[in-house]
Amino acid sequence: GVSLRRGAMASLGGHARFATRATIAAPSRRRHASARLAHPVRRPTARSSRVARPGPDPRGLCVSRPAAAASDDRAPAAAQDDGPDVVFEFDDFDDDEPWDVIESFDEDELYELNASRSDADADDTYFDSYSHLGIHREMIGDAARTGAYLDAIEAHRPQIEGKVVLDVGCGTGILSMFAARCGARKVYAVDASGITRHTRRLVKENGFDGIIEVIKGKMEDVDIPEKVDVIVSEWMGYALLFESMLPSVVDARDRFLAPGGFVLPNEAAVKVALMSDEDRWHDSVTFWTDVYGLDFSSLIPRAKRDWHADPPVQTVPSDKLASDPVDAVEPVDCASVPLDALYEPIAGDVRMVASKTCDVHGLALWFDVDFYGKVKLSTGPDAASTHWYQTVLMFDEPAAMAAGDALCGTIELEPGCNPGERRTLNVYFNYDVVEGGKEEDGLVEPDDRERFQRWTVQ
Repeated sequence: GVSLRRGAMASLGGHARFATRATIAAPSRRRHASARLAHPVRRPTARSSRVARPGPDPRGLCVSRPAAAASDDRAPAAAQDDGPDVVFEFDDFDDDEPWDVIESFDEDELYELNASRSDADADDTYFDSYSHLGIHREMIGDAARTGAYLDAIEAHRPQIEGKVVLDVGCGTGILSMFAARCGARKVYAVDASGITRHTRRLVKENGFDGIIEVIKGKMEDVDIPEKVDVIVSEWMGYALLFESMLPSVVDARDRFLAPGGFVLPNEAAVKVALMSDEDRWHDSVTFWTDVYGLDFSSLIPRAKRDWHADPPVQTVPSDKLASDPVDAVEPVDCASVPLDALYEPIAGDVRMVASKTCDVHGLALWFDVDFYGKVKLSTGPDAASTHWYQTVLMFDEPAAMAAGDALCGTIELEPGCNPGERRTLNVYFNYDVVEGGKEEDGLVEPDDRERFQRWTVQ
């Protein structure tokens, strides 16, 4: 469901534009859970609130005189309840009611106002999704994930014992408790979601309240009173970079990590391989050509748009892979990557050689992370199953390939840049099929490739 939060509204080119943003369904790592639809919100017929409304040029933020007078008798704004989510429209107000301009905006300011509020609402929705126990049960119950972190923390006992640890996005605090159990002198456990109300209790019940300090807040807004020796975080999302949590870890690294400190995990790599899956293609495409003797093939373009707009996150059986995996882009060094680089697209040239003669229906994408060579966690088809599964990137049309042919191209991973969508991940792929035994003539620019595909992981 989509709800609009109360915010400023302004006139642009004779039309009203709301300085608000859509609250989208919370990102969840459990893609197979049933969806819950929000109940429609009944709009109150009358209310007084500070809103943006068309005023004299230049366009301005206006407040009704009756509402302004009433506000003098109210409690300070900081003490007032924000109230229910509502939608303001011009019809809600009496056209004869007088209005005064109290603040003016130009177009750039209006855009920034809308953008910042969209991002803030998206963050609120994102963090709220981690306030519920279900997602934490899923993550903790992922034996490959939690076991790898336990092994990695215990493997770094010499670097943790008697030292200070920062857990970014601590959730229930399980990684913080692993560190405390390994002898950490102090652990700062930071999380912006409401799960922290349970985390504090769990820390106390397990006897770590003198060691672990739970802090509720966005990492970027939190101040730690001392340098830390180790930063641990389980920040990875689908296709590694969905959810865009790594910038929070790097921000903490730049502000709080002591010289010579450790970041766990320290390296992350996005892996990609060719996928040949006739069953998946049939279920999504050719199924529509004959539905109980009826022709539903006009739905095929819609089906293809759906898998580009929201690629499936599912298990890809290893026998569906049609090539060895390669790095999609240069692996990320979490201990040194600049913060600014995480907000820019990253691209890599790939060459995937078909291991069999088949139709290639798309790509399988996953990630591996490394803990200084002591422990490795893989989310690939050949590894133990995890709650990240694999991200399936289907082609519009299959690519016929013989064993030894190569699919060559450039993959680009771009963090979402639209307001309210900054935790999404855009994937672009320009590619060609090169016959076996042949090499490309020098460097081929992406725009010179014959084929192009785009997906948005969200």
